[in-house]
Amino acid sequence: MSLIPNDIHNSWDDFLSCEIVQELNYIESRIGNNINPSHDNVLRFMKGDLNNIKVGILGQDPYPEKGRATGRAFEVGDLHSWNDKFRQVSLKNIIRLIHKSYNGIDEYKSIKKFSEIQDEIKLGKFKILPPNEIFSSWEQQGVLLLNTYLSVESGITGSHIEIWEPFSIKLLEFISDNNRNINWFLWGKQAENKKKYINNGKFYISRHPMMCSDKYDDDFLKSNCFEDTKNIINWLG
Repeated sequence: MSLIPNDIHNSWDDFLSCEIVQELNYIESRIGNNINPSHDNVLRFMKGDLNNIKVGILGQDPYPEKGRATGRAFEVGDLHSWNDKFRQVSLKNIIRLIHKSYNGIDEYKSIKKFSEIQDEIKLGKFKILPPNEIFSSWEQQGVLLLNTYLSVESGITGSHIEIWEPFSIKLLEFISDNNRNINWFLWGKQAENKKKYINNGKFYISRHPMMCSDKYDDDFLKSNCFEDTKNIINWLG
């Protein structure tokens, strides 16, 4: 089974040179079959038009639990409602920052807890698409949800980082050379370290949404990444 989707958009054709195809075949031989996400979702972003990307969000590597990784960074594949219990703190804080950006909250201490936002969603006071729909909506609007390392062995976090590193560098260079107008959200050191391979675009750099604290000047919840881009992306879906 090839990692390359059958229905890739033609804007990626120049990237898929003989050299890159050979590299992907080699990667496929190394990662095996016990991987997340499934083979057909590893390069799912190539089904979209590179020229339509407005925002690029960089994750690290996919969730290692079976059924959870989708090929979109930060999406939790088995989560269907914001009121379900889930432990992905990063996603909770992403929703907290989106809520802040659409409710004119200025002070850090006034940012709602995720549990308070859940109550607002239940009562219809905060209208946002459910988690099993919102990532697709963002993608359709021009958001690239890209993991820096595109697969992981099931159950072993970070297991394919070394395998994907050379490919990841070439991919980021190609994307930023061929679409110079992307707003890049680089959250955390792993993403920020990839900035040197992104040759064009506007950058929003902050700490990772995994852990938030007012004591950091570059704390994720202080970022204006969603605020500045809500004129081009409806982050509520």
